[in-house]
Amino acid sequence: MDQDVKRFAQRILLIHLLLLVALLAIVFVASREVYVSASTQAHEQAEKQETLLARQTASGLRGYYDSIFSDLDLFKPVDPDDEDADEPALSGRAARVSPTLPQQLNGRVSHLFLVAQGSTRVLPMGRIQATTPSIPQVASRNTEWIDAVGVLDRPTIGPLEVFPDSRGELRGFNLIAVPIVGRTQNYVLVATVPVRATARRFFDEVNQNGDSSAFLLDDKMTIMAASKADQIGTRIGQTADPSISQQINHLGNEESGGAEMLPQSFTLGSQSFGPSLVAVQPVRVLDKQWYVLIVTPRHDIDAVVGRLFGRAVLWAIFVALSMTAILVSTAVQLIRVRARAERERHQLLERELKQAREIQLHWLPRGQVDDPMLEIATVNHPASRISGDFYNWFKLPDGRTAVVIGDVTGHGMAAAFLMATTQLLVRNTLPQAGDPGRCLAEINRQLCTQVFNGQFVTLQILIIDSAMGRVEVSTAGHPPPLIHDGVRFEKLDLEPNLVLGVERDATYPTERFDLSPESLLLLYTDGAFEAESPAGEQFGMERLRRSIDGHSNGAQSLIQAVLDAVDRFRAGRPLADDLTLVAVQLQGRYADVPTPEPRRFAEAPATS
Repeated sequence: MDQDVKRFAQRILLIHLLLLVALLAIVFVASREVYVSASTQAHEQAEKQETLLARQTASGLRGYYDSIFSDLDLFKPVDPDDEDADEPALSGRAARVSPTLPQQLNGRVSHLFLVAQGSTRVLPMGRIQATTPSIPQVASRNTEWIDAVGVLDRPTIGPLEVFPDSRGELRGFNLIAVPIVGRTQNYVLVATVPVRATARRFFDEVNQNGDSSAFLLDDKMTIMAASKADQIGTRIGQTADPSISQQINHLGNEESGGAEMLPQSFTLGSQSFGPSLVAVQPVRVLDKQWYVLIVTPRHDIDAVVGRLFGRAVLWAIFVALSMTAILVSTAVQLIRVRARAERERHQLLERELKQAREIQLHWLPRGQVDDPMLEIATVNHPASRISGDFYNWFKLPDGRTAVVIGDVTGHGMAAAFLMATTQLLVRNTLPQAGDPGRCLAEINRQLCTQVFNGQFVTLQILIIDSAMGRVEVSTAGHPPPLIHDGVRFEKLDLEPNLVLGVERDATYPTERFDLSPESLLLLYTDGAFEAESPAGEQFGMERLRRSIDGHSNGAQSLIQAVLDAVDRFRAGRPLADDLTLVAVQLQGRYADVPTPEPRRFAEAPATS
């Protein structure tokens, strides 16, 4: 039972383990699909957001500079040559601007000055913000550009200029030029636009959003605004990786810009980035092509997905643990139910086997034979609970004693049923047949009419006439008895013949032998000499014969000698087959009568 329950438990646990593995695989695949889908959606959403943010920033930046140009154009001096006008000519006196203009430009423009065409002289028109550098510094740093804009006929934007402030931090400025047509001479109104003011308005909020960084690049790919001040004025074509330069050029050539994921690390100016989402949006400010660049590290995007995936994994773990608990509970319940059923079935089978063994033992004779000149000792050790071996003895109507030993193939319940059938046939047939061979023929005929799933029987019948000292023997495939000849035990010389239950027309001759007054016979089944040692060696007939040499002083002593020898040989190894022994001891002197000729029986068929 334990083996059956163990195999059942192993099978159930294996099935539930496979179900659990399948469940975990499904959960893993589903979680991975959720992660991949969420990651793809997050990247797509991030690309859209970055592109939209870059477009909005570019649009605001363009509007910012357009508003400065509009204010400069709206509030510029009407005619600097008109001495009656509010803005006198460049005669050494300070030029004045409309009082509304500085107020309108405050926060966006730091300095204003006029440049006359064909002249390098500048006329300061006021410092709007308390910032460095001074107007002379700006003019001296931009002499060539000022000379160029002196003949300007349309608004334009000058190059980026970088100055260190009082704390040593770099400050960038753009120069904006608006032409003014006078009666005698043309002028250019120049304003300085601090890049820091532009960055504070459009880029600081982006730069404070996680690890994202926003950059403003001019038409020469020079950084005009960045999260780090030391990057201002850096030309990225000289410091950036080719991958980022190629992407900026690629996306910058698109009118609508765009965003792409760079899978490799790169540097931009003095700043290093890992794999990142890069959004580029071109912005046209008057005659200049600028670029808004926003870089968002991939781990920022993945962090959002990671939080979502983390919650999904927690729920997946909860589901997996719940299903594991259900599967374990189901497996345990199934095993318990099976174990209980097996236990109850085993107990029922034990009771049935016990009852069957008790019935079987009732089939075997007890006590002593009803013949004072015979002593019979027996033993029957089944390999399992039920034995397929049997023996019997009983008085025949003519006073002789019949001794029977048999062996049904196999052991267990099926062998026991066939044994009981054979026992009944022997008991009913032998008294009528009176001859062992004729009895075996009749039993064989009747067994061949039954269906026993290929089983057969070996059987040996001895009829002992203790008064005359004679024995008649017939055997059907059973090993011959051992008989003590006064010196040692030897086999009776018998023909083995065919086993019962195989061939319906088989015949079985009867052989007769004379016995000495104290003859000792040992009948046995093949379980005696087929007993195995722990090494797998069989006991054998020679060991069986040697084990009983010198034990001629009684049937019971003979049986015990065989059992002791077999037990020592197998050393605790279970019997492979049923072991049955029958010892017959003749006692006393025979009557002083002449030995008769062997009786011959009529050839009439035996009846049951």
